[in-house]
Amino acid sequence: MVNTHGFFLDIFKNARENSVILMDDKGYILDVNKGFVNAFGYKLKDVVGNHFRILFTEKDQKIKKPENEVKEALKNGSKSDNNYLVNKAGETVWVMGESVSVHNTNNEKYIVKIIQDIHAQKRLEHFLLESTEFVDTIFNSLKDTALIVLDSSMKVLKANKTFVRMFQILKMPEEGHRLAQIENSFWRSGEIKQRLIDVLVNQIPMKNEEYSFKNNTGKEKVICINSKLIQGEDKAKRILLVIKNR
Repeated sequence: MVNTHGFFLDIFKNARENSVILMDDKGYILDVNKGFVNAFGYKLKDVVGNHFRILFTEKDQKIKKPENEVKEALKNGSKSDNNYLVNKAGETVWVMGESVSVHNTNNEKYIVKIIQDIHAQKRLEHFLLESTEFVDTIFNSLKDTALIVLDSSMKVLKANKTFVRMFQILKMPEEGHRLAQIENSFWRSGEIKQRLIDVLVNQIPMKNEEYSFKNNTGKEKVICINSKLIQGEDKAKRILLVIKNR
């Protein structure tokens, strides 16, 4: 049988890619691993004994986000979230974290928070959504891959030239153009609409999903679609669709 105490200590000490914080059931920091120290720049004396709210932005502190995270973890066993944390230098870092409720043999409750730095991914997604340079170069340099970005109302934000060519539509969909207004019946089908709702609402991504449609000559084509759900700085959700011919 695995010695669970020793097993946990090994994970806590040796994890390098993920930061781990050990807290009491009120959210006060008891210990942090080396991964946390390396990632955020704090020393043990900077954080131990303090409530982990010190790692949150002022905005999140005002709405009691850290306190609510502890309550949810204790109530449901765990609480996952993506948010900004503040490092020693005062810089915000976009992270993916999970707070897990645990207890020892004396039934004393603790919270273990595991943090993964996904700031680079966040910056890439922001760049993808906001950068004109991206639209003008990367978007239109892909000759065999159609790209389209939709907002949560299924309105077009961006599309590339390959998208126009693949679906044989007359002109590039303008920003704000509804998906159902695209001049190809594929985008008006209930099947694709429902699938995109699943991506947005239920966060079930499209992974190499195959669909067929008829082009203007009546010839049937088969395409493969992948999706990426993106949340920008404004918290609004967008969908990036990556489409290739099969």
